[in-house]
Amino acid sequence: MKRALVIYLEDKPSLMLQFGWLYTSLKYIQAKDTDLVVFGTKEALNKVPEDCIKVEYEPISYKDGWKNYHYINSISCLADDRADFLEEYDLLLRTDVDTFLTPAWNNYYPELYAVGQGAYVHDDDVKERIKRIAKALGLRHRGIYNIGATHYGYAPLVREVCRLTVSTAKHILEHEFNDGPGKWPGWWWGVTSMYSSEIAVNHLVDEFVVDGEKLDYFSTSSDSIFNHPHIHCWHTNKMFSKICYEAGLYDHLSIDDLDCTIVKDYCVYIALKAKQEMPQLLS
Repeated sequence: MKRALVIYLEDKPSLMLQFGWLYTSLKYIQAKDTDLVVFGTKEALNKVPEDCIKVEYEPISYKDGWKNYHYINSISCLADDRADFLEEYDLLLRTDVDTFLTPAWNNYYPELYAVGQGAYVHDDDVKERIKRIAKALGLRHRGIYNIGATHYGYAPLVREVCRLTVSTAKHILEHEFNDGPGKWPGWWWGVTSMYSSEIAVNHLVDEFVVDGEKLDYFSTSSDSIFNHPHIHCWHTNKMFSKICYEAGLYDHLSIDDLDCTIVKDYCVYIALKAKQEMPQLLS
């Protein structure tokens, strides 16, 4: 079994800090079958350790039709021809950079395509808009909503989902927000990639599981790390918070006082360890 964890990275302080803890978590759990594949700008890749697989990739979000929608870059990179080598892997984990792997990753091999649990559909209006768009594009939507940002499965299928996500996202940006960006938590342009990813999965993947316990799990939890292979930093000020971490609010903590078997302490431990061991990321 050979696996790849795939992210997109730009040389921005917050993203480099997040990359540091993701990289450190992978090293900490000693996942011998998992490569960290980093698509990113030249400036970012110059700071990435040499034991990662690095692919230079300029963001498409600045090109015509994308309206500076930067969230698409972490998906479009897998759809690019430069990502063809990823199909040599058995399993791909497509995720965001503000994530951690835990020791539970080393035994996590789902039989079905797996996604995390999202939280972007809060009312019937949003549901109906998504289904209308799918129908207009000739795509099926089976009524499964709130599909998370992280996808894990058979490598060619993950890439196929990414390709359809990209084309659907562009359609949404070009046709659905001409009168304004909408308003969260209703219909809102900022989660266009989530809408389009949901449509792509519903259309392309016959069998999949939405598993928020295994993927995109909360970084604020006091549950055991051994129950949750993949942790995602949602927007919060509770520990562990990426906002508080980036502001230096955990710098005074001693890693010796943390219980690394529970999620929130594990995240603090790994993030502080990364800051100590990888200062070059912010140089």
